[in-house]
This record gives sequence, C-alpha cells and structure tokens, in this order.
Amino acid sequence: MVLTNTKIKRKFIKDEAYDIISEQIIRGELMPKTRLRINDLSKDLGISRTPVREALLKLEDEGLVMTKANRWTMVAPINIKETLDIYPIISSLECLSLRLGFKRIDEKIIKKLEDVNEKIKLKSKEKDQLEILKLDEKFHKIIIDSSLNDEIYPIIEGLKRKVKRVEIYFFESHKDQFTTYEEHKKLIEYLKDKDFEKSINALRKNWVNTLDSLDEITEDIEVDSDEDLLPNN
Repeated sequence: MVLTNTKIKRKFIKDEAYDIISEQIIRGELMPKTRLRINDLSKDLGISRTPVREALLKLEDEGLVMTKANRWTMVAPINIKETLDIYPIISSLECLSLRLGFKRIDEKIIKKLEDVNEKIKLKSKEKDQLEILKLDEKFHKIIIDSSLNDEIYPIIEGLKRKVKRVEIYFFESHKDQFTTYEEHKKLIEYLKDKDFEKSINALRKNWVNTLDSLDEITEDIEVDSDEDLLPNN
C-alpha cells in the first residue's frame, strides 16, 4: 500500500480549517448561535467545501458547533453546566499530577513557576485577561509535567479546550473577581517548604475558588429553551 501526498495535504487543510474556525469560536469572534454556512466558510478560507465540512463535524463532536439536519449549522450556545461539571475533573487530575510529581519539584521547577506567576501579575495590571489565561495554563502545565505521566495532559488539554470559551467570555467581563496570582504564590511557598498537604490543598483551593466564582457569575444567566436554539442570521 502506498500513501499519496494528496491524502496528507487534504488532511492538513482539514486540520487547518478546524484550527482557524475553532479559534474564532473560542475567542468569541464567532459568537454563540452565529449561523455557519459551508459555502461562505469555504470562500473565506480559500479552500473546497469538503475540508470545511469535515472541520465542522469535528467541532460538532466537541460541542462547539450544532447542526439541524438539512436546515442549519451554528456556533453552539455557551454551555455553563458543562463547564461547572468539567472543572472538578480537571482539579482532580491536576492534584493527581502533583501527587505523582511532588518529589521531583526542585528549585528549577519552582523558578519556572515563579517566573510565569510574575508574568501573570504583570498582565493583571494591564488587564490582559486573554494572556493571563494562557499564562495560567502554562503555570499548571509545569505541575502536570512534573508527574512524568504522559496520559494526564492530553486528557486535561481536551477538557480545558471545552471550557476555554466560557473562561474567556466571563473572565473578560469579571476581571476583578479572580485572584490567580496570589493563589499561585501560596502554592509556590508550600512547594518551597516541601509541605505536600498544604501544596495539594492550595492547588485544590485554586480550582475551587475559580469554580465558585464562575458559579456566582452564572447564577443570573438565562438558560436557552429549545425555541431559543435558533441560529443568528
């Protein structure tokens, strides 16, 4: 069996289309319930309809896109319940990572955590919430990587992708309700002291506080009814 360059190229185009569309959805450039027309997307991206269709199918599997057969395809509404359900799972997996990697967290790793956290402090002063979220992911990935378990991060990465749109949407509007820098600073102090229990509790508290903040923010949000699930023109 011989693999052709055409198949590789086609797969690359499909993945590129997926990356572009998903990024615009996650960043809010394509708003919830915005109608997605394959012909328009194909024209905008300068590619054929097939890779666009395949990209949309993948996005539908991930819950970022909704389709009504033979009627419409749209950006999915933001799913608050899904986010509130996912956060405790991420927290548990990160605590597992810290448990597995705690003995490997040395001065070099702590220095990396401190450097990232100071950048978070700087970006907090600049009110750059998108960059803060990226740095926060980088901070937590350092802890995850210390576990040396290659199976954990892909799972967390997939879960975080599902909640990123909610984080960007709500954190951007409620900048003053989040204390990421100070919570990270406490965790770093406990890691320096080699205090495992306090480190685990600090990491867990970081996630619990974020979950509580999101819960409070979403209390007044109206849930879409079936009739509301129609695409915007």
